[in-house]
Amino acid sequence: MRGSRLPQRLGRLLILCVLVAAWTLNLNAAEPPFAQGLLFQIERGGDPVGYLFGTIHSEDKRVLVLPEPVEQAFIHSSRLYVEVDMAATNLLSSMAGMLLDDGRVIADILEPELYRETVVAAAKLGLPEVALQHYKPWALAMLLSLPPSETGQFLDLVLYQRAQSLSMEVAGLETVREQLDLFDSLPESDQVTLLRDALNNLEQLPTIYQALLDHYLKRDLQGLVEINERLTEGSVAELAERFQIKAIDERNQRMVNRLEAALVKGGVFVAVGALHLPGEQGMLRLLERRGYRIIRKY
Repeated sequence: MRGSRLPQRLGRLLILCVLVAAWTLNLNAAEPPFAQGLLFQIERGGDPVGYLFGTIHSEDKRVLVLPEPVEQAFIHSSRLYVEVDMAATNLLSSMAGMLLDDGRVIADILEPELYRETVVAAAKLGLPEVALQHYKPWALAMLLSLPPSETGQFLDLVLYQRAQSLSMEVAGLETVREQLDLFDSLPESDQVTLLRDALNNLEQLPTIYQALLDHYLKRDLQGLVEINERLTEGSVAELAERFQIKAIDERNQRMVNRLEAALVKGGVFVAVGALHLPGEQGMLRLLERRGYRIIRKY
């Protein structure tokens, strides 16, 4: 990928996408609640107050063209809630948060062999060694793990841009700082482990991307969960289990907490990574426990 594509990849870090959840989700149930579907209507007292839609970071045209039930729900909503507001200022904050700020460079942190592997892999993305020096280990792991980008028009961004063109209110359920803290709070040794694991699995990534896309297009949340369970096995299993509480469970609670005021007003369309939806700690179950009725619409 040419260097001109790098800002698009950095921008995609504003939302911790399905692939981030793939590192961390580890549900135990054979079939989690809400195992099928992508669009769910939220009702309170018999009245619709909003929709919750699961997204995937993909440029595939089959993803970007909304199915009719999703399209209708979207255009008839008055406000869009996403994980993080994708305004330019947030993009800049996200990029800045990926950089080392303590006077060190990445070569001071990584063992020589791991550093050399990172340089080679990053060069294929258009990130030269001189720029590589300034990134935190977790940021390099993320950059190496994101799906290839040609247009930068992934689903979450398309929804965000359309909402602006329709003069919908747009808001984020989290701040950039909250998302960056998920990684910054990791011990540096864990960050290095994530980077090493990303390098070890580079060849498998296209197969993983395709499997995730196939299950998403079938609206098969259970299939996504099963892929994620397999991905949490192996060298990062212990780290993934520890990270899950912060990256999935606590985030789901936080996002649902912040949705409640918007749901009182109604007319809300919520778009978050699909793997925030299913399971006992998923957003749909959390809303149910607060007295909302959830109806699968697509």
